[in-house]
Amino acid sequence: MDFKLIRENFTAKDVVLDSAFEQSIETDYILPDYYPDIFRIVKCRALPNITSHTVVNGKLTYEMSVCVKVMYLSENSNALNCFEQKLNYTKSVDLQSPSDCPSATLIPKLDYVNCRVVNQRRIDIRGAVSVKAKVCCEKKQQVVADASGCGIQLKKSIVTYPSKRSFVTKRISVVEEIETGASKPEIKSIIRADASVISADKKLVSGKIMVKGEAEVSILYTCVKDEHDSMETMKFTLPFSQIIDVDGLDEKFECFIEASASGCDIILKSGSPQSFECELNINISCTAIKFETAELVTDVYSTMCECEFTALESKLECVPVAVKENHQSKISLTYQEGSISCVYDAFAEISNVSGRYSFDDSRFVVSGSVKFCVFASNENGCPIYLEGDIPFEHNIPGTNAGKDSYIEPTAEVCSCSYTLTSDNTVEITAEIKICGYLYEAYTKLLITDISVNSSSKKEQSCSCALKLYYADKGEEIWDIAKKYSAPLSAVVEENGLDCEKLPQCKMLLIPMSN
Repeated sequence: MDFKLIRENFTAKDVVLDSAFEQSIETDYILPDYYPDIFRIVKCRALPNITSHTVVNGKLTYEMSVCVKVMYLSENSNALNCFEQKLNYTKSVDLQSPSDCPSATLIPKLDYVNCRVVNQRRIDIRGAVSVKAKVCCEKKQQVVADASGCGIQLKKSIVTYPSKRSFVTKRISVVEEIETGASKPEIKSIIRADASVISADKKLVSGKIMVKGEAEVSILYTCVKDEHDSMETMKFTLPFSQIIDVDGLDEKFECFIEASASGCDIILKSGSPQSFECELNINISCTAIKFETAELVTDVYSTMCECEFTALESKLECVPVAVKENHQSKISLTYQEGSISCVYDAFAEISNVSGRYSFDDSRFVVSGSVKFCVFASNENGCPIYLEGDIPFEHNIPGTNAGKDSYIEPTAEVCSCSYTLTSDNTVEITAEIKICGYLYEAYTKLLITDISVNSSSKKEQSCSCALKLYYADKGEEIWDIAKKYSAPLSAVVEENGLDCEKLPQCKMLLIPMSN
């Protein structure tokens, strides 16, 4: 009898790069003639953003922009001055192996930044940023779904597995002219401009993914109010939409999207102090996975011939579960050199976000760090800056997750409020939005190949047609039939069995004829 094999393909996510890369910041800045002299530095910020990345020919290449902002005071003035400089960097990294259908996640982080006043017109800036880079690719594997001939016996298990996946990333720009309104004072300079994606939805349309959402932009700017130098805040939302092509996409795919703001530029218009142009960059990543359910072979033997097989411990992914959680963090910041007369702006930044699964109490843990920042003025009307860092930890109830389960979280500050609890202390509360996906996975031993030697026939250990076997409680029928090279269906039929494991001790009749 001819021996035939039927195989199925499935894909696994293979991590080919998971590392962090440091980039030093070294620059000198000389003030333009129209800026006043430097008397005291209030704050130096460095904001890194990934502007583009590619994974081609086994190499990851990314471009990063670091916007350095320096806020300072001139002598005998309470006007906060701000200048910025953009630094651009490019880096290429060789991957461990060629990548099929690659996807890259790049998270930039400021490690530190310091500025030193060389003279009243020149500043020396030193610091470092790091980029956490993770590149995954599609690893294709073949397993046995069925076989026939040569007395082959198969043990099968119903398995749900990813059969195909696609990754697509898009960087889009949203440009819009914004009016401050007649009630707002005229803008002199921008102190900060931060953005976050507050909503992002998807819809499948004719083999494409349509992504629509909104981003919120928060700005702090200097102005003159009631004939005094001051600062004002402003918030507004910008809608965005993008159609993304994904090869072979249909309704059988599960689609997952993530959208994040990756830079916001405010361009002041000459001669129009009540309006400005906002250019917002948004990174959108789409993952499309087709899941199949089939019976796959997990063990094999032959009743007639000697046979060999190869098996692979395969990590199988379940359909990812979306996570949308809220977390609250608080801190109190104290001004040590006097009292606080006015708070202009309070905001927070998230860094070092990571996730893990705690087996001890079956929960996913998302942790990170929150930096709280305050721009205010003291009793003399002089601008001051306060900041403080605290860690945060958020628990998400787990399921019956296996040892291979994990979470890939993101965290953004969706709102920030403050209260003056004394004349020199401000309490800040940050509402943090935690998003991402829970990836539950399990390991299964699957047969990848079977070879049968039809010329090597099995010899029976005895000449009888039946053999008596006293089975213990919990023994599997499959293991007993395999032990005696007996047809599984014959053992089941001969003993009138209707279960895979014996619920109690039992004497079995084992047919010994092939």
